[in-house]
Amino acid sequence: IPSDLGYAIAQTIINHDQGNDIKPPENFSFSNYKLVTGKNMYDPKFQVLLQFLKDNPDRLSSRSKSLHLDSDEGINALHECYLRSKEQKLTLSRPTTIPDDAVSVILQQCCGFTQAQTDQIKVEHQLSMSAENLVGALLERYIAQVLEPHGWIWCAGDFIRAIDFIKYNKSKGLWEAVQVKNRDNTENSSSSAIRHGTTIEKWFRTYSKPSKKRATNTNWENFPEEEFRDQLSEEGFLQFIRNYLA
Repeated sequence: IPSDLGYAIAQTIINHDQGNDIKPPENFSFSNYKLVTGKNMYDPKFQVLLQFLKDNPDRLSSRSKSLHLDSDEGINALHECYLRSKEQKLTLSRPTTIPDDAVSVILQQCCGFTQAQTDQIKVEHQLSMSAENLVGALLERYIAQVLEPHGWIWCAGDFIRAIDFIKYNKSKGLWEAVQVKNRDNTENSSSSAIRHGTTIEKWFRTYSKPSKKRATNTNWENFPEEEFRDQLSEEGFLQFIRNYLA
């Protein structure tokens, strides 16, 4: 996808999300390009992600490497993955991992818990682990609802490696990228650099260790895109979770 087409798609998305007339940038005609493959038209936001991958093919996740970006079959598979991820309704599910009885014995001997108490702890621990796995996905959705009306694209589908949000900055001729993590101790060995001099801005929501130097244990005030700091907050995120799971 040519860069001017990617930019035009992004501007059209912004007009739509802001409730304005859905029209391309001045002096640009979509009719110059073929956006339809077979009988299917790709989601405009996916088109932007596809352009990013064509500019940065090394960012295609390892589990998607078998898909070829220059084939209709590969692009269709990624498009379906993108749509499934965006349309998926997240729910809490209990892990199927078998609890370790040795953990219960340790708790009984060291903490004085009864068998009934440790049985309850097993259940609560499983549910807690499931909830922790859900937080990261909900965090991306919360941030997406704020950023996407301003031209940012959520990298739904997990086929773009170590990046959660992208935006093409036309004035600089560069892609901007943000990686979101729930905690500061989440390991990620992926390189911070992508092509054309762009770097991935990394941000985490919560600190894993307390400090008297901080007023809170959250990191919203350091969100990399300053213009959104007054629109993102811990209370806003928690309320988003309540509304989403209601």
